[in-house]
Amino acid sequence: MAKETGTARVKRGMAEMLKGGVIMDVVNVEQAKIAEDSGAVAVMALERVPADIRAQGGVARMSDPDMIAAIQEAVSIPVMAKARIGHFVEA
Repeated sequence: MAKETGTARVKRGMAEMLKGGVIMDVVNVEQAKIAEDSGAVAVMALERVPADIRAQGGVARMSDPDMIAAIQEAVSIPVMAKARIGHFVEA
């Protein structure tokens, strides 16, 4: 059977898998492993958690791609990441 990617069937399956589950915010591999072991259905790889961003009065930046890749290697659940479109220099 051919591998399906990006099809409507795959997208519906992902939505069904995440429905009713917890998606944990993580900033490193260790937190991702803890989230997976605790039953999270997915993790969101962030540079910093929202509470820290608010406390420091800053903005969210895109997570380091190497950190995202390390988390993907470490866990079997889906890993999500946000991309912030900022200034051209940052892109």
